[in-house]
Amino acid sequence: MNRSQLLNNICCLSLIIISTSSVFAQAPILQVEDAVKLGLEKNFNVQILRNQELIAANNNTPARAGMTPTVNTTGTVSYAINNTSQRFFTGETRSAPNAGTFNGRIGVEAVWNLYNGSRMYAIRDRLTTFEQQSRALTTAQMQALSTDITLAYFNIVQLERTTSNLRYAVRLDRDLLNLVQAKKTIGSATGLELLQSRSRLTADSARLVQQEADIKRFYMGFNQLLNRPVEDNFRVDTTLSTQMVLTVDELLLNARQANPDVILSKLDQQVAMLNTKEIKGTFKPELDLKGAMNYSYQRNAVGFALSNRNFGPVLGLTGRYTIYDGQLRKQNLTNARIAEENAKLRQDELLYMLEAQIRTRYSDYQSLKQLRDLEDANLKVSLDQANLARELYRLGKITNFEVRESTLLEVQARDRTIQAWFRLKQVEIELLDLAGMKMF
Repeated sequence: MNRSQLLNNICCLSLIIISTSSVFAQAPILQVEDAVKLGLEKNFNVQILRNQELIAANNNTPARAGMTPTVNTTGTVSYAINNTSQRFFTGETRSAPNAGTFNGRIGVEAVWNLYNGSRMYAIRDRLTTFEQQSRALTTAQMQALSTDITLAYFNIVQLERTTSNLRYAVRLDRDLLNLVQAKKTIGSATGLELLQSRSRLTADSARLVQQEADIKRFYMGFNQLLNRPVEDNFRVDTTLSTQMVLTVDELLLNARQANPDVILSKLDQQVAMLNTKEIKGTFKPELDLKGAMNYSYQRNAVGFALSNRNFGPVLGLTGRYTIYDGQLRKQNLTNARIAEENAKLRQDELLYMLEAQIRTRYSDYQSLKQLRDLEDANLKVSLDQANLARELYRLGKITNFEVRESTLLEVQARDRTIQAWFRLKQVEIELLDLAGMKMF
């Protein structure tokens, strides 16, 4: 490849980089809070869970718990044609061919379960718990989605900072190439140094083009996470900052009270207890209050009475008690108590695992804070060293290899600093999520 071809390739790479950067530069900035809000509004799973909340709320009624009376109405009309022959004790006989008989009845009946061993109250409490579970499931899904969006957002921030650092490296390569060309013109640099500088610029420019393509894919994936058109352009706020994380004891306390999985586990345990309470009610008697208002009319073509009409109320009590059912109730109660114990064990396991995760991630957080501070300090040293090396190269006191080495160390120091900040932010988000701190 001759000199003109190499320069053309470098120019083409630069134009691609500049055009790609200008597209994103014109796009509006999307803050992380707005991204989370958009994601929650358009997420299909969240919308489905919202509808499940409505279903659970509709089911939580006294009628579904069996606390209200049931009122039914029935009506019957019939007409029968019979060949009738009647013989009385007096010896008299009476016959009626094709005798018609009309019957009509209409009534309203109400049944109210007055007592069923307090099962109706256990069912009502369970329906209330189901409604709470539905809301907790929605909150858990929103928390998980918010965490995913936040992590993905700051992953793009990290990629943007890394790409910016690579652009900086390309700019330094170009400045160094110009300097080498100037030094070669006056005879203080060799052709080998010039070729090395061009090769370095070409390699870094190619890496930058690949990095730009990668980051574009990440932007499209982020739009997909928000259920937006993948081609929507936006920018992220590339400011690197971390929040003040609570102490490990404060995180653990908040996790026991607000972590979505812990809340769901407590509700599961409550449902198991209510199931046990409901089964205990089957060992007690039941009492129903029944009332009715009936009207009936009958007309006969033959018989003792031509017609008969009845109208009036009926009121009564019905009691039930199961004496023996093959030990089914006892078995159901035993199983319910085992299920209740399992729910308690699952909650204990969850709390244990949650505490272990928080303590581990908190230890990582403290270590990463120290690493970030060290990388920040090291970056300052690398910047001073690189600036000094470039000045010494202009004065001809060091070689091209030495100035390129110092530039490489500076770029690597910037990359390590970006990675340290991102890893710290990542662990911070995970800690807040584990502690049940709302991300939305």
